[in-house]
Amino acid sequence: MPELTASSLMEHHEAAKTLVALLEGNGRFVAGEPRYKRDVVAARQHALGQKPTAAVFTCIDSRVTAESVFDCDFGQLLVVRTAGHVPDRAAVGSLEFAAAELGVSLVVVLGHERCGAINAALHAVEDDTHDPRTDYLVEQLWQPASQALAETPEGEDAAPKALRLQVRRTVADLGRRENLDGVLVVGAVYDLDTGEVKLIEEN
Repeated sequence: MPELTASSLMEHHEAAKTLVALLEGNGRFVAGEPRYKRDVVAARQHALGQKPTAAVFTCIDSRVTAESVFDCDFGQLLVVRTAGHVPDRAAVGSLEFAAAELGVSLVVVLGHERCGAINAALHAVEDDTHDPRTDYLVEQLWQPASQALAETPEGEDAAPKALRLQVRRTVADLGRRENLDGVLVVGAVYDLDTGEVKLIEEN
């Protein structure tokens, strides 16, 4: 867990507890011992209301299912998705709504390895090309992609660095939002091969 000052820890006490619970859920997922079945019986039990304690802002990748990754039941987790977890107006507005209307105190920005949006941005920067179908995303991801390429030794894969730069960038962006004041925002990366979620440092 990223280091928090004593005052910050007090301020985010409930959010920190929620974060620990999510990581424990990920441990159950990795161990193949999930607590929740998320079947129609569970759906009916939670149909009348929801009390989510956290939101996950993640990628649209079909292999990244936050409810499974964190072993959460119906009503426990809000999930917002954009390709490359680009914080566009709708995504940010959704997270602000979650905080204001549903009392969510924790946002986890969840990136993942082998992200197609990150790779598209890296290829566009390398080749200085533009594709009308991906122009918006490439524009939004250009900075972390170009920085990663500049800082990665020749012959090495720049994607992991670009991904982490984008996670940190998104965390910083959300952390500056006045309507998310008081919400704990943390960054993490999901390993597609192991199923493990690891928090990443802010800097």
